[in-house]
Amino acid sequence: MDVIVLDAHPVADVRIERHITYLADQGVNVCRIHYNYLDESAKPGLFSQCGVKGFRINQFLFQGKVRTLYFMGYCLRRKILTECRKALKALDIDPAQPSILHVHDPLLLPLAAMLVRRSLPNSSVVYDRHEVYEEWVHFGIPISVIYEDLAKSWISGTVVVSEHHLGAVQKMFPESCTIVVPNFAASAVYDADAITTKIHLTAQEEHIRAVYIGSLNNQVDRDVDLLLDIADAAIQAYDNVTFSVGGTSLNEDVEVKLNDLARKHNGRFQFLGYVPREKTIELTEKAHLGFYLMRPDTKYWVECSPNKIFEYLVCGTVPIVRANIDHADRLRECSLIFDRMDENEVIIQAVLDLLDNPETLKQYMVNARELSLDYTWESVACRYIELYSTLL
Repeated sequence: MDVIVLDAHPVADVRIERHITYLADQGVNVCRIHYNYLDESAKPGLFSQCGVKGFRINQFLFQGKVRTLYFMGYCLRRKILTECRKALKALDIDPAQPSILHVHDPLLLPLAAMLVRRSLPNSSVVYDRHEVYEEWVHFGIPISVIYEDLAKSWISGTVVVSEHHLGAVQKMFPESCTIVVPNFAASAVYDADAITTKIHLTAQEEHIRAVYIGSLNNQVDRDVDLLLDIADAAIQAYDNVTFSVGGTSLNEDVEVKLNDLARKHNGRFQFLGYVPREKTIELTEKAHLGFYLMRPDTKYWVECSPNKIFEYLVCGTVPIVRANIDHADRLRECSLIFDRMDENEVIIQAVLDLLDNPETLKQYMVNARELSLDYTWESVACRYIELYSTLL
């Protein structure tokens, strides 16, 4: 069995890395065909990632939203099939062998359908639906749902990230076998000794670190303004607190605010820009607080299973959350969780109160680390292979 992963995600997307690494570790012949219109530093052609072979096809015509629109059109043209066939040949994929086409992006579903019809007749399509796309509106319409509808009849298996998405997706794809594979963290990736030492020293250690590495798109769903207000208040209130913020997708206004805060606090607030995955893990392992803040006025307020929350848990880092997240009742044992009705001032004060009580902070960190044992990638990743076995 070959598993051919098709995606247009960032180069080092966490879910995709976990997916292909797990399959390779289980002896599955897996490869990744990566359609890249985001990262101009990534080279096209053959590459290797996490010990898995891959082939990258870059699409860098135009800039900004025009590039995105061009890529959407490209995904419907015969050219994408021609270029994918070249990638399959370069990866030594035998078209006669049974295979799984595992699609991580709705825009690539029509390509998967074309491959089954014209190139890989013994393949089955599995669709990994990361988001609630019927609520995810671009250019005023849920574009992703259109691509899903175009390929619906070719989808044999569907994967969702939350139990709460299961019923709706089963109605959308009634002929598909649907499973849940949450965004739990792969515990083996993290330094357990370093995390244990951090927690043990928390009540004694003077330095308290806070971190957020992720999307900084203040105009869509992330509340970067609130994050910066919390950082400013905490650094002014406590001499031992530092903040590290990194990520992409920021507009000019947000970048100015980040740089202004970095200058104001003279090294205690760091804006890191793009942060490689290895550095993200290191920063999170060292952090005492981690943030995941959604704008209360976002149209995309849905129940979610964020990678970041489960990474905080395994790192013994206290999640500070304003979002509609899975497992919120249990997460309250180790987190500060707020909803869209909570005022910013309430959230800021709650963080300051937690920083004012090192023993409570340490207990939350202990609770987070213990709770992470119930949410491991290792406990759910096997569902992928079980699904493949059902389909082939």
